[in-house]
Amino acid sequence: HFQLLCVLKTRQVTYAVLTHLSENVQNLWKTGLLEEKEMAHLDDAWQTDLKKLKRSPQLVKMPRVSDLLGAHPLVSMLPAAVRAPLLSNTKENVKGHGAALYMEGLRATGIWIVSIGAVKWRSQRLSSRHSLHPIFSHGSTLGLYEVLTGKSCLCDMITDSLVRCFFIEAEKIDQLRQSDPSVEAFLWQESAAVIAKLLIPRVFERMTMQETRLLVSTGSAMNLYTKGEDIILEHNYIGILLEGTLKAENQNNIVPPGVLLPSSMDLELLGLQSSEMNHMDSCSAANSYQVEAQAARVIIFEVGRLFTEANGQRNQPGGSFSAEALQLSMEESTGEEQVIITVDSTNKLPLGDSSSGVTRGS
Repeated sequence: HFQLLCVLKTRQVTYAVLTHLSENVQNLWKTGLLEEKEMAHLDDAWQTDLKKLKRSPQLVKMPRVSDLLGAHPLVSMLPAAVRAPLLSNTKENVKGHGAALYMEGLRATGIWIVSIGAVKWRSQRLSSRHSLHPIFSHGSTLGLYEVLTGKSCLCDMITDSLVRCFFIEAEKIDQLRQSDPSVEAFLWQESAAVIAKLLIPRVFERMTMQETRLLVSTGSAMNLYTKGEDIILEHNYIGILLEGTLKAENQNNIVPPGVLLPSSMDLELLGLQSSEMNHMDSCSAANSYQVEAQAARVIIFEVGRLFTEANGQRNQPGGSFSAEALQLSMEESTGEEQVIITVDSTNKLPLGDSSSGVTRGS
């Protein structure tokens, strides 16, 4: 069915291109830029191509399932030992326009790997009105955060085109995260890329999914804090609470997922207004945050680099996903404080001191 739809779509696009070309030739002739003899020659060529299209439509060679999955960043970066059993339990799906992958408030039963097509998100809690282009394109991994945390779905995910995707059950993801600490760290990074786009859309929607992954893996710091620790963000850093509960002065408990801002942050930088803060339970501003639960997981971004990336001024050529940088992020840890560090070789973000934008306290 999917191949038939692609053949029809290819035929429609080819016909539209030929028709548009014919109209342009007619306009050039009418304005005197083409002689009648030239126009007649081009028209004959157009008629010939149109007859070929009707007689023998172009065949579309569909990529194999293994090729599609192997090209997806989530799958391609996993160690071979855990990749094979995961792929054996993957279910291929083809969804037409307007189909729901999952709905806000429902229990997450697995993750969706989008290989072809686009998916649109909408949410009551996260206020998708702050997003200009609430779209996740091919290469996205949807529902992973909900599976990792056990939370209900944060938003509706509705297909915005014909979508070829793959579903992996939550049980398989749980087995995957337990296989190796570095794999679990990678899964948290992958989930954070989507959460960042949901919580701070005006900034992160300027980046492709690959560019967001690169920023998360090489330009951020993901920290684990223990109960009672204080988190103090410097004025040019922001955080996203992924796991755990925090307390700030004169505020209710802060639950994930949520944006953490220093009290001096200019909200307009994030596409927000000061008056909106009182109506958003996914965004908090304070001088310091104290960990209430047993542990809290927070990813930290430096605002200057964040906006450099969002505005397209990138140091990495092509903005492509860096396997070497990801490998560093999966291997490095600090032991006692259980801090996961995401770095590249040229722009290291050390944790636990002022240079990382975060001060720890107890």
